[in-house]
Amino acid sequence: MRSRALAFVVVGMLGGMSACQPLYGGKPEKLAKPPTKKRPPEAPVVAAEIKYVEDCGAANFHDDPKKAPPKQPAIAQKLTEDGDAAIAASGKIKEPLAAANAIKDAIDKYANALRKDPYNANATLKLAIAYDMVYRKGCALAMLKRLATLEKNLNVSPDATRVIDSITDNTSLFKGYHKDAVTAAGR
Repeated sequence: MRSRALAFVVVGMLGGMSACQPLYGGKPEKLAKPPTKKRPPEAPVVAAEIKYVEDCGAANFHDDPKKAPPKQPAIAQKLTEDGDAAIAASGKIKEPLAAANAIKDAIDKYANALRKDPYNANATLKLAIAYDMVYRKGCALAMLKRLATLEKNLNVSPDATRVIDSITDNTSLFKGYHKDAVTAAGR
């Protein structure tokens, strides 16, 4: 019986010693850090060149005023406000085609406002700005030349002068050709 007890003690000691040993061997090897590579230099960002449409088609701003329909300034004001709303909406639209359609709608509203009140300097400027938004430089400059002509008309000269001065003071208008725009407006 003693031999059995001695055998249990020996087995127990061997088992206890093996329990203190790590299950899968000694300490793990340290992993080597991979060498760091330098990032390739980033290509410089080149601003895309904007291609403006220089031609505006046939626009005649010098028709006989006696043949023009009577002015409707209230309707012209409402159409101008509708055009402003369409421009504001185009800035919030993420899809480029839908935004362009909103600007096209604004152009139609401003053009209709000028049909109702051909001497409206504010609608003329806003139409020029809308044309600039769709890169129609020729049409924008034609509208600005129209403003210079309106400034010579004594009845609308104060409004036209105020609008032209706002173009001169605001260099963010007609960014790609501001100097040409100021020249077209008569300054």
